[in-house]
Amino acid sequence: MGRLDRYLAKEILLPFAAGLLFLTQILLATQLLSQADVLFGSGVSLLDVGAVTLSVLPQLLGQVIPVAFLLGAVLGVGRLAEDREVVAMGAAGLSPARLVRVPLLLSVGVAALGLWLSLSVEPAALRAGRLRLNDIVKRNVTNDVRSGTFYDQIPSYTLYAERAAEGRWENVLIHDRSNPAAPVLALARRGRLEPVGEGEDMRLVLEQGELHREQLDSDDYAAATFRTAELVVALGDTLTDRNSLSRTSRDATVPEALARVAAYRAAGRLEDARHDEAVLGRRISAPLVVLALAILAVPIGAARRGGRAFGIGATFGVIVLHYLLLRGSEVLAQRGDLPAIAGLQLPNLVLAALGLALLWQLDRRGPGAVR
Repeated sequence: MGRLDRYLAKEILLPFAAGLLFLTQILLATQLLSQADVLFGSGVSLLDVGAVTLSVLPQLLGQVIPVAFLLGAVLGVGRLAEDREVVAMGAAGLSPARLVRVPLLLSVGVAALGLWLSLSVEPAALRAGRLRLNDIVKRNVTNDVRSGTFYDQIPSYTLYAERAAEGRWENVLIHDRSNPAAPVLALARRGRLEPVGEGEDMRLVLEQGELHREQLDSDDYAAATFRTAELVVALGDTLTDRNSLSRTSRDATVPEALARVAAYRAAGRLEDARHDEAVLGRRISAPLVVLALAILAVPIGAARRGGRAFGIGATFGVIVLHYLLLRGSEVLAQRGDLPAIAGLQLPNLVLAALGLALLWQLDRRGPGAVR
């Protein structure tokens, strides 16, 4: 890499790093605030917040890297154009299009990083984050039962405790409606909820109490006393509604995603198969867009008539255009109108073609294009 290339690489990498840090912080704060009711509950520690932050970071970086890279490349090329260094290059016999080599070489490394994050790091991180959030929600539920207050956040159950402290209850009433035809009323001297495994189940433990069960479609009525009773209850929607990571389909590795697509097709569930194919195609396509953005950055950065504001505005305009193209291609792939994995490369090809056209025009006009 020559002196000019190293010079331009420095001009690109500095704003790229700054944009990456700034945009990641904004998205990360937004993500954490959307889970504030869970992450700032009574059963959460700083270690939990840190673990959840690390688990969502790869996904956020995948969203931010293309924006930050285009912004860095546009500002880097634009800085050379503003200071008439591109004109000096022309006087030395170098075309402005020569500048594309540096962002294109950098984009190869950035695209490789993005693919690694999307296909390898992100699935493992999202799984770990989902399990951590499940555990947090369970601990919050355990501590959310308050003295003298009816608690009905567990589907089909209503809990009441005369006294509650540190997840343990005294003088407990439980109304179980999981079987509507035969509801159960439990009264106990003591009780508590304990997490069970990594799923949505919790164990309800009651001590020194009695059960009352009524059969609504008959006159049958049963009562029994117990010393200790244990019941596994499912949090269901209470867990999935509070855990945003439980609603993602990006936590599958490539072999797992392909196996699931094959299973859906074998079962005749074509709509589900196309959906998962489209998700996988997007995970591959999104990181590769930086290759097209590297081409676009040079003509955008060299167009300095609008100053730096034009470069920043054009950057976000291109990102919006890419999002619309990618979302449209994803919808077409899910409908079966496009091959999923290959078809989702269409937005990248469109942006690359646009960049090549603008680059050809810049080369044809020569250094005068940036005066």
